Amino acid sequence: MRFPTKHATTRVLAPAIALAITAVLASALPALAAADTVSAFSPACGVVGTEVTITGTGFTAGAPATGVMFPGATQNTVIADSDTQLRANVPVGAAGSGTLTVVDADGNGTSSATFSVATAAAATIGSFLPTSGAVGASVVITGTNFCGTTGVKFNTTAATAFTVNSATQITATVPTGATTGKITVTNTIGPVVSTLDFTVITGAPTISSFSPINGPEATSVILTGTNLLGATAVKFNGVTATFTVDSNTQITTSVPATAATGLITVTNVLGTGTSTTAFTVTIPAHKRSLSFKFKGSTASGHVNVTDGFTACNSFVPVYIQEQKGGGWKLLDTTATNGGGDFKTWVPNQKGKFRAVVKKLNLLAGNSCGAANSAARSHS
Repeated sequence: MRFPTKHATTRVLAPAIALAITAVLASALPALAAADTVSAFSPACGVVGTEVTITGTGFTAGAPATGVMFPGATQNTVIADSDTQLRANVPVGAAGSGTLTVVDADGNGTSSATFSVATAAAATIGSFLPTSGAVGASVVITGTNFCGTTGVKFNTTAATAFTVNSATQITATVPTGATTGKITVTNTIGPVVSTLDFTVITGAPTISSFSPINGPEATSVILTGTNLLGATAVKFNGVTATFTVDSNTQITTSVPATAATGLITVTNVLGTGTSTTAFTVTIPAHKRSLSFKFKGSTASGHVNVTDGFTACNSFVPVYIQEQKGGGWKLLDTTATNGGGDFKTWVPNQKGKFRAVVKKLNLLAGNSCGAANSAARSHS
């Protein structure tokens, strides 16, 4: 039987002892934490003194963050709200654009996005979209010198949530209590006010009336009601129409193609308003024209329909008229055949004659337009 030597025993125990020591050190040295990470920051730009909120990891665990490196200068005073959020003001001396780096004894974390340091200047508001919305709606404001923005107001109510996306764009949320009025953006220089009002939508639309009450496709229709500002859709019996919002109580629209008789609706972000009466969609009269000629005492011609609607030229009445005393007198009545042709007798005497078809109303809302042929001389 062989027994392990002293050296063999040492070789067997050494790896186990090393693993045990490593485990003890790992639990006894919590300061050996992972390096910080930076995933995002807001705002995307700012002037000296602007507070920047940085999100990431490792800001308090292990060695706490001690500073933030901005483009051109380092801020050594930071506030760690949690292990994943840190706040720091843009330091004096910062300039240009570059990444942000959180300084930590465990290892620095650097952003992938760049932060821009701007020079303080008065802001301007060029536009905002949408131009209306309910509480909670997101509004994109465009302009200049938004870096260093400290507040946004809708009329007199401060927005509790807004983000400076860049020097030329802010995204703000319409706050509770906001009313229709100007938008104000305030930066370190002072406030600037929009030239146009933002309309705060407080209720679903209503339709009290419309004029005219009937018409064919493309007819212009004026709707009156309430809460029409901010309308997103107008429909005639379910068919979407183009429209212009004239005011909070008026919309101008037009009858869309394929619309049928039915109710009109107006929709905004808070609901849909429906008319109490139907708009009657009429069909335009089918246009007709006539040819007319003589051969001896026989007059003949053809009724033509410009859109090919044969019901307006097949078996329809045709009136032959003679010019008398400055007017036209009925001479004879005939009718077309199935192809639109007609033939009749006229006196074999001098005079002027013409053929006439009168307006004809058909079923299903169709109608045939009136038409006269050119006057023909008979000799």
